[in-house]
Amino acid sequence: MGKKFIKRLLVLVMAMCMMLTMSVTVLAAGEEGTDPIEEDQVQATTDDPTDGILQVYLAYVDDNGTRTLLYGGTCFLINEEYVLSNYHIFNLDEVDNSGVTKREAIMNMLNLDELPNNDPHLKVFVYANRDMSVEATIHESVQSSAMDFVALKLSDKIYDRQPLVLGDSSIMKQQDVVYALGFPSDSIENKEFNTKADVSVVDGTISKVTVREKADVFEHTAPLNSGNSGGPLLNALNEVIGINTFIYGNNVGTKSYTVQINALKSALDTFGIAYTDGVHDRAALDGGAVASSAGTVNQSGSDDTADTDTEEQNQALLTELNNEISRAKAMDTEGYTEESVQVLNDTIESAEDVAASTDATEAQIQTAIDDVRAAVDGLEEQSGLNIILIAGIGAAVLIIVIIIIVVIVLATSGKKKKANAAGGGNVPPVPPVQPVQNPQPMHQPQMYAPGNGTVPQAEGAGETTLLDSGAGETTLLSGAGGGAYLIRKKNGEKIMITSQNFAIGKERRRVNYCISDNTSVSRFHAVITKKGSDYYIADQKSSNFTFVNGVQLSPYKDTLLTDRSTIKLSDEEFEFHLS
Repeated sequence: MGKKFIKRLLVLVMAMCMMLTMSVTVLAAGEEGTDPIEEDQVQATTDDPTDGILQVYLAYVDDNGTRTLLYGGTCFLINEEYVLSNYHIFNLDEVDNSGVTKREAIMNMLNLDELPNNDPHLKVFVYANRDMSVEATIHESVQSSAMDFVALKLSDKIYDRQPLVLGDSSIMKQQDVVYALGFPSDSIENKEFNTKADVSVVDGTISKVTVREKADVFEHTAPLNSGNSGGPLLNALNEVIGINTFIYGNNVGTKSYTVQINALKSALDTFGIAYTDGVHDRAALDGGAVASSAGTVNQSGSDDTADTDTEEQNQALLTELNNEISRAKAMDTEGYTEESVQVLNDTIESAEDVAASTDATEAQIQTAIDDVRAAVDGLEEQSGLNIILIAGIGAAVLIIVIIIIVVIVLATSGKKKKANAAGGGNVPPVPPVQPVQNPQPMHQPQMYAPGNGTVPQAEGAGETTLLDSGAGETTLLSGAGGGAYLIRKKNGEKIMITSQNFAIGKERRRVNYCISDNTSVSRFHAVITKKGSDYYIADQKSSNFTFVNGVQLSPYKDTLLTDRSTIKLSDEEFEFHLS
């Protein structure tokens, strides 16, 4: 083998190393840049909800790039990439105020022969600040004509506005105070571009919780207009509980209707669109209502007034603390270091003690709020490339090392052949090797005979893997016996309890068993824990509660399970069995 060939081979090896290094960099950058927005990454606000209110228009852009605004309304941010608004704003078959469909009105105005729904000239624009806009597209699945809502994905992120928090519409009652936000109707009709300073806020109370047009709605007294279409309805905590959609009225009076937000949240969960979830505790909502109301001043003396002010301030801080605790507990901590997650859990536990104390001072409550926020901000992401990438790098390095060794061996072999040829081939004879009589093996293999006791197992035997195959189905591999299992009454499915803390809910990334086909089950509904030979179940403050043998469980309180105990997560029923 010539020196030129060896040099070329070494150059090839070096080129492969360089290509591998570049590939690793590109892969790492690609993984970093394509991560979807997680719920804990959405920085939503309840301090200034007008910051997330925007204008939206259906427009026609001709071949010359001229934009004609057609119909408009209000929308609001739920994360940096998505806004929610009304379906009817973009429905070409809806009849407008002139008595014709929007399609006919647009064709007459622009002298068009036809206007199909998928006409590429039709565009949606969201206006972030005055006439500065970003194009948006309607999500193919997250939309409903019956519930009159659409999710719009922005072509570019909006960074200087904050999304709104989506609350829990199921805890609202009649006479609860609500606030409708949107833009004045004349500004929408006249195509005037506004900022958050132009957002109008009107208040009212819930008159009725009812159903219209197959949608769960609130009937309320907050006056709506065409400019409010697509805007949010807020509770006393400034959390979104609905999307303003339509009004009915005559000379006697008008009624305002808002589609409840929980139905929309279910659609967002189904298709993985992130948002910030609000409180699910009626007590927290009542506390927020007290803190946000004007109240009355006790006229009996200044001391009573000061006491009232202090109590209201403490109540407002407690509400804020409970909100921070709820959001911190809802975070997905997968992907963060164990140390930072442990700090967060310890901080949450301490904050819950402060929230439960009747003697907590204003300073203690504020400190607990600050500590929870600091613990959330202090979560550290785990570093390092993924395992597959590391394995690929290792394999490539191994191949390169083998190539180098082969090159060296071949080169050495060539030199020896040349040396032998130069010596004339005078090689001394090699004496014959004497045969070895009755050779004994270095090691006698151990044989297995029946009744010998134990059979050696292959590495990994006895391990059990639980695979989540979607739609609530579970597959158990390597059937080693378990300690307990569940039978799902709906379909007879057998679910092995395979870990010490076995979580059940509808959010796939947080639970061991996912119930994806029942929206009444909470994301993180309940946990079954094995302690010794006993099994306990604890409700995780679910929306629709957990029941054992017909008895409702208190949140976070362990309840002993016995063989054939009946478990209900909302209306989803299971039977517990001990193996």
